[in-house]
Amino acid sequence: MNTTVKRLSVVLIALTLVAAACGGRDDDSSSSDDGGSDSGGESASGAFINPDQDCTDYKGTQGITGDTIKVGTIRPASGPYAIYDQVTAGLDAYFKSVNTAGGVKAGDGKTYKIELVKGDDGYDPARTPAVAKQLVEQDQVFALVGNIGTEPSLAIRDYMNDNCVPNVSLGTGSPLWGDANAYPWYISALPSYALEAKVWVDYIEKTNPDAKIAILYQSDDFGESYQKAITKAIEGTDITMVAEQSFNPLGGTTTEAAVTQLSQSGADVFIVGIGGTPCPNTLKFMPESWKPMTFISITCAGKTALSLAGGKDQGVYAAQTTYDPSDPADQSNPKVVEFVQQASAAGLDQNQIQGGISSAGWGFGANFATALGQTETVDRAGLMNALFSLDVPAFGLLRDDVTIKTDGAEDPWGIESLRVVQREGQGWVEKEKMVDYNGQSNSFKGE
Repeated sequence: MNTTVKRLSVVLIALTLVAAACGGRDDDSSSSDDGGSDSGGESASGAFINPDQDCTDYKGTQGITGDTIKVGTIRPASGPYAIYDQVTAGLDAYFKSVNTAGGVKAGDGKTYKIELVKGDDGYDPARTPAVAKQLVEQDQVFALVGNIGTEPSLAIRDYMNDNCVPNVSLGTGSPLWGDANAYPWYISALPSYALEAKVWVDYIEKTNPDAKIAILYQSDDFGESYQKAITKAIEGTDITMVAEQSFNPLGGTTTEAAVTQLSQSGADVFIVGIGGTPCPNTLKFMPESWKPMTFISITCAGKTALSLAGGKDQGVYAAQTTYDPSDPADQSNPKVVEFVQQASAAGLDQNQIQGGISSAGWGFGANFATALGQTETVDRAGLMNALFSLDVPAFGLLRDDVTIKTDGAEDPWGIESLRVVQREGQGWVEKEKMVDYNGQSNSFKGE
């Protein structure tokens, strides 16, 4: 079945299920400060993939041998974004930890060990397709888990979708992953970048309603997701965008010249919509005379990244959904204590445990294991349908007041709870309490 026919089939199935579920969730659902929501739940359509209609040459159990499930991951182990190789270290450690404990008990009652095969694309989307084909066709993996990078993931989206191979726990919050009708084999383990931008703007409007924003963003879908969502979010407010600069992450240059130019714009808010080591380096390049409210991507808010900022991380703002193992305020939390013990036993050192990057990979592994625990028929479609039907407590290092709900193609975003924090010392101070935007992430996407 070609891609166009397959997408039409998925849309028809999803519409039928939504109708049968009496509309899934109310159209007028809104965020609430108490973190609660009655959307989803028993009325959620959830599962919507039918491999008999959606797939040709369906290899639903490829990568499953006895009690072992082989999965792959693609990350930058080289280049300017190699800092994110620590995500894979955390993912690998999580699987080692659960394997040592006996494995992951799936929804079919069986327990599985997880084998991880790694690929390196250097964060270069031109290299990603060959790496993906190696993992899928040669290494015969069941799924890809915890892939890093928006553009690399986008480069293989048609290939993965056409071959009905799951690409899950994505280490990217691109709003593109919200199009589950057209691409039902993709699902993220991060909040949508568009939601993150909306949370920033809401806080800016509350504290500085006449703000003048300057934004530096990657010249790819990652950065443009922030730029477009912020542009949309400030519509109807008195906030203005006074300066914009883009940055090519593979261009071999630094952001210093762009930061200097933005600092002369009169902006009193600075948005850093870039990742990797260029993000903390951008903070380092800020002139001492420029003191805007500065917001950084959730992908840049860990201790390892911020340690590269030359001390200029102090006072920056971020949106947060997890506990931070390096934050003194979080270190006694039972989830953090358990993570430190298990991660150490699985081979992560103290820097990795507290760095905030490996812990993200640990969370991506927990996301996969949680979905597998809900998968009654352990095959590729069964895993995806479980991921699209989640209604579970916060797992991994997600904060206890985070809700985890998905609703098929109606709402493929599991994590939609965020709070605003500001960097102080080695930790974060809450500036705006956790708000749950369940079911709304796709509405914040810019055009």
